[in-house]
Amino acid sequence: MSDFDLPKGITMHRGKLRIAFRPPNEKQQWKRSLGIPPTKANIKAAEQMLNSIRRDISLGQFNLADYFPNDPSLKKDEKMLSHILQKHFIDASVGRVKDSTVRVYKHLVRPLLEAVGDWDISKLSPKEAKQFRVRVIDTAPSVYLANRRLWAIKIAVRRAVIELDLEADPFGPLLDNVERKSKAVTRGEEDEAALSESSVFTIEEAERIVEATKSEQRKRLITFMFWSGLRPGEALALRREDVCLPYITVKRTLTKYGTIQTPKSGLARKIYLPSSARSVLEQQLLTHDSERVWLTERGLPFKKSDIMSMKAWRRTLEAAGVGYKKRYITRHSFASWMLKAGEPEASVAAHLGHSNVSMIRKTYGKFIPDAKPEWTLDDPTKVEKLKKSM
Repeated sequence: MSDFDLPKGITMHRGKLRIAFRPPNEKQQWKRSLGIPPTKANIKAAEQMLNSIRRDISLGQFNLADYFPNDPSLKKDEKMLSHILQKHFIDASVGRVKDSTVRVYKHLVRPLLEAVGDWDISKLSPKEAKQFRVRVIDTAPSVYLANRRLWAIKIAVRRAVIELDLEADPFGPLLDNVERKSKAVTRGEEDEAALSESSVFTIEEAERIVEATKSEQRKRLITFMFWSGLRPGEALALRREDVCLPYITVKRTLTKYGTIQTPKSGLARKIYLPSSARSVLEQQLLTHDSERVWLTERGLPFKKSDIMSMKAWRRTLEAAGVGYKKRYITRHSFASWMLKAGEPEASVAAHLGHSNVSMIRKTYGKFIPDAKPEWTLDDPTKVEKLKKSM
């Protein structure tokens, strides 16, 4: 069979089928032998593989190891940062975390590699490791991303050290306790001051925002977001079957990619709604017969976890005379109101979907009222009751 009988991109080499493709940033085509004879079925399989490779290249997610795991060139690359991050951070996370989280990891790794370039991790001297760390920090656009990038590298490199049998982790303790030790943190205390009094909405501001919202449908949704404390995706994925007022059961969430999955904790939770949230939820259920509780202005289920466009949100805040804060702050605002009103930390954690109170104390600690020291054992009547119970 001659080369002219074969589809474009497929040729013969020493009696076996070979495919040719050009990965991103490569001037020359890569040619890889498939090691199979040119039968009709094999030619079809080769064409399907080539089309799959071209699709991955166009999407920016081509990985040679996915198609040629034993390719000799991979042995040269296995100690490079790009390969380590792909295999030991992204690929190792598949099946262990949600698909949406894997996508977030991919979006974290790509700009990191663009900023710092590719490095042979096995050849880094202690001095070069320090220089590398500083470069990661200096090229990060924010404190948060600096810490996230260092964390990703730490996870990937430590897994690679075990699998590649390197003599030691070239970074040693450089990436330990990233948030506390990172040079980036000393440039600003954004993380620790993330939720101050000015970083959440007051109840009065929330009322003004609702009042400034034009449509009744959206007024109800914004009110529900402020007074339920749900994540946007959790609210927009809520179904009629989840509502049994005054309770709702949060079983699922709508991601920014349009998929439905379990909540962030992975567990369903039943919560008791405040009267303000119950009232608008009851009104909303009377306006339509759809399975999904919250609908767009066109009466359709939301496709993504945005309750409204950024432009519409900014316009609403301006009309309300309220300074800009992200849409997600409705949840943080509700949590701060609960704590300032004296709700127990454990109750707030359960309502928000946190497994324990440590996150509540870390994130909302400034809103927790100082407890008045009072010994129960100083009350004689309670001591007598305790004695009897024992």
